[in-house]
Amino acid sequence: MSTAAFMKAFLGLFAMINPIGNAGIFIGITGDVPTSFKLRAALKTSMAVLIILELSIFGGMALLEVFGISIPAFQAAGGLIVLGIGMSMMSGGGNSSHETEGAKKAIQSVKDKEETVNDKLIVPLAMPMLGGPGAITTVVTVAAAFPTMEGKIGAAAGTAAMVFLLGLSFALSGFLSRYMSEHAQEIIMRFMGLILVAIGMDMMLGGIEASVIKAGVFRSS
Repeated sequence: MSTAAFMKAFLGLFAMINPIGNAGIFIGITGDVPTSFKLRAALKTSMAVLIILELSIFGGMALLEVFGISIPAFQAAGGLIVLGIGMSMMSGGGNSSHETEGAKKAIQSVKDKEETVNDKLIVPLAMPMLGGPGAITTVVTVAAAFPTMEGKIGAAAGTAAMVFLLGLSFALSGFLSRYMSEHAQEIIMRFMGLILVAIGMDMMLGGIEASVIKAGVFRSS
């Protein structure tokens, strides 16, 4: 195993994925579902990210090329999805903690909440937010820089270590959120919704800009 490839993948993904910062977004998305479900959600999300990135290391850009999709187009589309989810969170669409207990029981059961959260774990959280264009490009670049099997194994191990740290961060945040009031969780959800809107807008505009530059319409300054 290549230690250099391990470190490049681990450090590159640490900066790209930001497991500590994204823990707040995980709390915002999961809302007030039971802690046991949050732990399962942390495992599911981290496993999805791991699969996406490991396949990217060994498969490279082959899958996107099969469908004729460029990284900028993938980034712009992903940004649009993240933007929509963020706006939903800001409007309270991802949580019902502002309602009375009676209304919540009548409108949405715990199972319904879990299903709502479950739908957001893969898209947009695992992809395109965490295992999105930036992270995929990072691991593909490392794999290209270390083309031997030893290098790819090092990159894969570094990726696995980073995703383990991500899952641990999410699991701890899910455990700590049980001590927060519903009002505090709603505030976090709405604030993180704003963060998601900003992230989605940045991803979308970055993808559009890269596509325009690639097409030769404008030159990058």
